[in-house]
This record gives sequence, C-alpha cells and structure tokens, in this order.
Amino acid sequence: MKKQVILLMSTILVLLVMMPAALAQEQSNGIKGYQWAFSSDQTNYYFGSDKMSYAVDKHGKIDKSRLLFSSIMTYEEPKPQAVITQREARGQKLTGYENFHGIIEVREIDLDKKTVWIRSHQDIDTAFKVLTAESSDQLYDLKVLPKDQPEYIFAQQVIDYAAKHADDLNHNTKTMQRELKKAQKTAEKQNNKE
Repeated sequence: MKKQVILLMSTILVLLVMMPAALAQEQSNGIKGYQWAFSSDQTNYYFGSDKMSYAVDKHGKIDKSRLLFSSIMTYEEPKPQAVITQREARGQKLTGYENFHGIIEVREIDLDKKTVWIRSHQDIDTAFKVLTAESSDQLYDLKVLPKDQPEYIFAQQVIDYAAKHADDLNHNTKTMQRELKKAQKTAEKQNNKE
C-alpha cells in the first residue's frame, strides 16, 4: 500500500510539474489557456484557467477546499535585469538568462486555511522555454498578507474565478483523476515487468 501511495504522489507531482510548461508552449495572441489577472508596475500576472482543478486527497476524493493551478508572471524592465544580477551574485547558472522573461509556477490555494503554496517554480525566456526548474515550499498566508500586495490580489482573482467556474473545475478534476489512474496503471505494469 505504501508503495502505491508513493507511486500515486510521484505521478501527481510529475503531472503538475509538466502541466505549466506544456501550457506555456501553446501561446498565440496572449497566452493560450491562461487568463490575465492583473498587472503591477513590473509584473503581469496570469493563471491557468483551462486546467485549473480541485485537489484530490489520498483516497482519490475531490477536495473542493484546495485549488490547483499554474501561473505565469511575465516581467517588464528593469525586473529581469534585477533577477539576473541576483543570480550572478549567488553564483547561479546564467545560460539563457539574456532573454529572461518571467516565471511559471504550480500553485495550490487552500481556501480553508487561506494559504497559497507554491509547489514548483520555473524561470522562462521570451519564447517560454524553461531556463531552470525547481520544487518549492514557499507559502503565503492570506490572513496576514496586506490586501494591496500583488500576491494577495492575484490569489483573490484566482479564488473569484474558481467560485464562478465550479463546473469547469469539477470537469478538469475528473479529467485529471482519469489521467492519474491511467498513469498509475502504466507505472504498475512497468513495475510488474521488472
């Protein structure tokens, strides 16, 4: 049983990490599959409206108190240069960063706890190619975050959208469940062959 839970959790993580990069690659006028939320001085905030879903608990039940979605933040000058300067000061990789344009993140909003958890983070260039990717444990507490802060405004935009599109989120969640079951069966078949 423990092996199955670990397999299921790793499958979920793989799908969540792959989802934003795949969505960002499908850009046309605007960012396909994403909805603009708002813009601050140097940042444009988008969330993945087409694939937004509810979380699924360890028993496979839909948890409507947790929203899963990907986000894209594109940056305006001078913010990209500031990020490059920070990376350089830390001795981090700079390959491709001459075209640094923003970030893609997988996020989870817990409506009961009023928190935003950033699960993964990817730096992207102007062609939406991933420059670096990493998991994340960054957490924002909406109860203490000032309401005029961009992270609070962005989270509230997502929450408002989810409330108005509950049927879409249900559909997306059920689709995700089917994809996870399919991936789990494929992984189990491969494990049985070994």
